Amino acid sequence: METMKRDLYEILGIGRNDDPSAIKAAYRKLALKYHPDRNPGDREAEEKFKEITRAYEVLCDPEKRRMYDLTGSVGGAGGGSDAYSGFGIDEALRAFQEFFGFGHSAGSAAAVGKDVVMTVSLELREVVTGGTRELEVSRLEPCDDCAGTGADPESGMKTCSRCDGHGKVITLHRTFFGTMRSVGTCSVCKGTGRVPVKPCPRCSGEGLEIRKRRIFLDIPAGVSEGHFIRLRGQGHHPPGGGRPGDLVLKIEKIDYGRFRRDGFDLLYRVPLSFPQAALGTKIKIPPVEDGEIEVELPPGVQPGEKLVLKRKGIAKLKGFGRGDLVLIADVYIPRKLSRKEKNLLGELDKSGHFTPPGK
Repeated sequence: METMKRDLYEILGIGRNDDPSAIKAAYRKLALKYHPDRNPGDREAEEKFKEITRAYEVLCDPEKRRMYDLTGSVGGAGGGSDAYSGFGIDEALRAFQEFFGFGHSAGSAAAVGKDVVMTVSLELREVVTGGTRELEVSRLEPCDDCAGTGADPESGMKTCSRCDGHGKVITLHRTFFGTMRSVGTCSVCKGTGRVPVKPCPRCSGEGLEIRKRRIFLDIPAGVSEGHFIRLRGQGHHPPGGGRPGDLVLKIEKIDYGRFRRDGFDLLYRVPLSFPQAALGTKIKIPPVEDGEIEVELPPGVQPGEKLVLKRKGIAKLKGFGRGDLVLIADVYIPRKLSRKEKNLLGELDKSGHFTPPGK
């Protein structure tokens, strides 16, 4: 996952706490200033237009904005990409069209399928060092009988009457730039120029059917609850052909067992009896990754005292080091004692070793 080339808030000239209306206002002002129709042949203006439009696309989407604020990227923890990767003038103009509600002359992009969104719960071991999880995903894929065309295999296809087989329709719009021509994908044939003579009986003309797939998810070490992992091209296929959407996995819950997470550190409260704390003892810590950890505690451990095991915690995102395992002494003081126990403790209390410092 790569980081952004420039800070998106800086590109739009807004603050990190600005609300969506401020983001829209900033984009509107800059987009009109640098639009290619107002700056014909100006490559610098075109690059600026792409930059501010991509920044707006990220920051106006609550989930993308949250991911950018968290990681500096919109790819997610599972191998995303730079915000500008593959983002050209066509994409920028399409976003501009959606914002202002009119078309442009650059044409339309290939159809993209919808994302499949799922939640996943993880075990401590998977978070500490990463891991692989096999998932079953239900998604729309091209129908086997009609190969995604939606047509009865025996009847075939015919030329679309709406666009005369061109796959695109032209519309003129009056705007503050003047009259602009919009070349858009035909809504009837979805840009193919052909439509079924009869619908496919298997998929009822949809061209798609639900299938279950087994997909292996690589879990990066260091993820936490609320993180998203995006698998490119593993989502629904669009009708009529095109690029599949993505599989978006939200880390909903992590089972830390008896541990508590603090950043990339793991905290573990060690239950000790009074004699164990006074005399010292060997303890076993539940498995964090490859088995139990045996630790020898020195005599005289105080309640709440911490013992830090360096680099035994959670591996950090992007592979930059690892957190610690922090053991916290939790000394148990019994509330009820037998007469014999009271007498023994009374004798011990007479020793100077049991007198608190400063008393």
